[in-house]
Amino acid sequence: MVGVDHRSGAEDRPAEADLHRAPDPRVRADRAALTEHPRRAELSADGTQYYDGPDWGWQDLWLTADQVFAFCTEDRGLPATQVGLLAEGLLNQSWKIECSDHDRVLRVGRSERTPEQVAYELPVVRAWAEAVPVVVAAEHQDVPVVDGRVLTLFPYVEGFSGLSMASPDRTRELIPVVAAMHRVSLGLDLAQRPGFTSIDEQPRWPDWTVARPAVIDRFGSGAEILGPVTVIDRAIEELDRQLDDWTRSGRLAARAPIHGDLNPRNQLYLEDSLVAIIDTDDLRVDPLVWEVANLAYTDLDVDPGRVWRDYLEAGGPLEAADEDLLLPFARLGVLGELRWLTDADGAAIHTADQTLFDLAAALTGRPTRD
Repeated sequence: MVGVDHRSGAEDRPAEADLHRAPDPRVRADRAALTEHPRRAELSADGTQYYDGPDWGWQDLWLTADQVFAFCTEDRGLPATQVGLLAEGLLNQSWKIECSDHDRVLRVGRSERTPEQVAYELPVVRAWAEAVPVVVAAEHQDVPVVDGRVLTLFPYVEGFSGLSMASPDRTRELIPVVAAMHRVSLGLDLAQRPGFTSIDEQPRWPDWTVARPAVIDRFGSGAEILGPVTVIDRAIEELDRQLDDWTRSGRLAARAPIHGDLNPRNQLYLEDSLVAIIDTDDLRVDPLVWEVANLAYTDLDVDPGRVWRDYLEAGGPLEAADEDLLLPFARLGVLGELRWLTDADGAAIHTADQTLFDLAAALTGRPTRD
């Protein structure tokens, strides 16, 4: 995600020790010895790794602090004074760039993100930001690449994570913004983003095709694993039938670029008001109802019917009769998490069993996204 400013608490800020100062004006790469219990985003003594919490331990940095500083000052000509790794980046690695004019965030894209994909993202987000200023757009329209990583600079926005907001309040703030973004999207008339597919396109479940045998291979074929596997199999079969019916009847024709990942971490607030929507890394063309469904089923404190009514009243470009699509699309959103069961090599990750249990529970009860 784009870590413009994830400040749900002190742990989300770059620690003072993690800020690399530039005395001459190079960023300093040396660090004091690490404590016994490193903080999230703590850098290793040699500056090549960072601590990603107890579940994941030490991970490689895709670019070092020196490389980040050099890109900002030499390539972009920014008046940067120091850089610090942001703790909340989950899929990308993001750095806060402190500058004498205004601070910025540098998103270092994961290896599978291509220049063509980022080039598609930039003008869409710019169009959203022109109509909805809380959407944070990149400060440039070129697509720089360093060591095979696509880099994107954003303005830094002061705020705290949506995780600190009550979900009904957060949803009420977000609904009119999403309705406006959807109206803009329909006017863009764009084909699908390169390398992405819509949720209803075939093949629909490539992640499960890989994850299902991988999870069984790692965790066994006992009832505790095959039980949730069967729940997912049945949900996929049911939703396949529904998607086929809706496609034939034309009910999914309202499709356009959506944000694709409006989780609370990608929303920033000040004084209970939404001030920024960040992280458009999952932007893609999909049925608009998919995004509304995932707002409607945020958690048990949010009333799906109220979300739907508020979306339509805010000018959301869907039909009132589409309300019956919300629950199935919320379940489809749950199944979207299947992609996180395996690593890049197709092997089940060490937390895949717990994720599997959580997905099965969400599919057999009321689906939630938080």
